[in-house]
Amino acid sequence: MRRFPTTLTLLPTYQCTAACENCCFDSNPRTRGRAATTRLLEYIDQAASLRTMRVVVISGGEPFLLGKDLDLLIARANGHGLATRIVSNGYWATSLDVARARLTALRAAGLKELNVSTGDFHAEFVPLPRVAFAARAASDLNMQVAIMIERRAERHVVLDDIRSHPLIRQIVDDPNRSSSILFVESPWMKRGSAVQGGTREVDEGAPVPQDANAVVTRKNLPMRAGCSSILNGIVVTPYEQFGACCGLPREEIPELNIGAMRSKGLERCYEEARNDFLKVWLAVEGPEHILAWAAEHDPSIEWEGLYAHQCDACRAVYKSPKVVAVIRAHYREKLSDVLLKFAVLDGRAAEDHGKTMDSEAAAAVR
Repeated sequence: MRRFPTTLTLLPTYQCTAACENCCFDSNPRTRGRAATTRLLEYIDQAASLRTMRVVVISGGEPFLLGKDLDLLIARANGHGLATRIVSNGYWATSLDVARARLTALRAAGLKELNVSTGDFHAEFVPLPRVAFAARAASDLNMQVAIMIERRAERHVVLDDIRSHPLIRQIVDDPNRSSSILFVESPWMKRGSAVQGGTREVDEGAPVPQDANAVVTRKNLPMRAGCSSILNGIVVTPYEQFGACCGLPREEIPELNIGAMRSKGLERCYEEARNDFLKVWLAVEGPEHILAWAAEHDPSIEWEGLYAHQCDACRAVYKSPKVVAVIRAHYREKLSDVLLKFAVLDGRAAEDHGKTMDSEAAAAVR
């Protein structure tokens, strides 16, 4: 029995009520393009047919712009017995009563978890009280709540600001529901120049400054793990493209966008993705370890102190000509070890999977 994939992430639109600097998808109110709800419902059905599928995540862009179609998507996933999660900026939570009313309908449709993003860039467009209204309303409805907070070296909105809000403080201090709320600080990273629906070229401008203890170094490298998104998740974009992960720079990396879902179908796209050795390697060891390995072959490759977010390191794996050259020349020395580890992770027979992957690996790193 395979263990992957477990998560379907739907990105119905990249349109958003906010226009955060360095947004990974360049989302803003002017962005157009939306996947048809009927097609998204079909992809949920296809995902549910995979015995490993567990969760449907609806993100964007801003998913609450879908209106009642959002309820339909949640209800369809819930009807298949899949857990559901929405990732939002919380703009719609203009008061506690408004937030409760909107989430009550979604809870009735089967919504299990609400993630709300905030930080310096988000707060420019969505006031922090709305984040608190959304979180409190979700908690009142017995949902899991996660608040994702932008992290960079110099910032004004910090974790203590969120936790100290009276409505959130009431959740944290209540022993009966303190475990229902999670706070996650995630490094904010620079995106490449945006060409929506196509390839992006990496902008070589200055990265977003991070604290020294947040970036990868030789000392903390052993604590960096494999990517939990790639091959574990399936992403459907507003253009009905299949994404092999929900990584922030995915639109910049053609290799992470497998093809048109409409013509190939979900399962075929996923099989193409998992027969790519580099994706398997990323899942097993993570991009930071690949960069460090590449630097052993080419000492001119710089990586220490450069990457706080795993996705930023992954972009370097795909976009750095030096790293790509090392992978092409030397990937076979990692082949057996990586395939064995992935077979264990995925719960399959190592020998059978190894035979398939070995025949595909050369093409996968072309």
